[in-house]
Amino acid sequence: METPIGWQPAKEFVRLFVARGGQLIWRLTGQTYVGQHGTAIVFAPHQDDETLGCGALIASKRNSGHPVHVAFITDGAGSHREHSRVTPAEIAAIRAQEARQALAILGVDSTAIHFLNEPDGTLACLPAARRDALVARLAALITRLAPAEFFLPCSSEGSTEHTAAFELVMAAAGRAGTPAYVWEYPVWLWWNTRALLRQLARPGRVYRAPTGDFLSIKRHAIARYLSQSKPLPPQSQPALPRSIIRLLDVESEYFFRVRPALQPLPAPVGYAID
Repeated sequence: METPIGWQPAKEFVRLFVARGGQLIWRLTGQTYVGQHGTAIVFAPHQDDETLGCGALIASKRNSGHPVHVAFITDGAGSHREHSRVTPAEIAAIRAQEARQALAILGVDSTAIHFLNEPDGTLACLPAARRDALVARLAALITRLAPAEFFLPCSSEGSTEHTAAFELVMAAAGRAGTPAYVWEYPVWLWWNTRALLRQLARPGRVYRAPTGDFLSIKRHAIARYLSQSKPLPPQSQPALPRSIIRLLDVESEYFFRVRPALQPLPAPVGYAID
């Protein structure tokens, strides 16, 4: 069915209006994020999710001397699946290099970047044996790093790949049995009006971390993801909508507290991001 003329601009306006409204509500009502002393792991389905969702937080933690590891679950090769000139393997290599450059700007050492290289677009339909093997790899990483907290893509933002990544890491966390604070970070939630409205109806879960002086660092890091933020010729549109970047270029990053069935944890005692 053809899209009615004028519908796409109207739809984008509604998305932006609801997203900005949600950010305003959470900026006024969200609890202050309290960072934990110790290692943090950011799990990202694709190369750029970590910077878009919590780039300023990563930079802030690294500036304060706290260890941050970033684990990319897929190879990111699916962002230009139908491209006429660049192969999926070339896209994967480009995105891996962009990730290293972006994370260097955020202060993450190359030894703290982990590429699991699962085929992009397959996380939601992995065969049982492959899924179990991936959960085992994730559990081994969590056990080795013994994080105080880790960050996962939002499970309810409408991306099957992000939901699957969340479920895989949570399964790994349960297998590892490591006590840690767990946070969801939204990316596509800002572009999914229905999912965002559902989240807005669930008060009490939202924490805010002001981006402060680290917003400019986040912007520089996002700019390294040229394959996503700029059209890859001969394509005329970027893989990542410009509006998403605008919605994530804000004065606070937002996180949802997750309470996994792991060992009991004490009340948060750490440092506020301000």
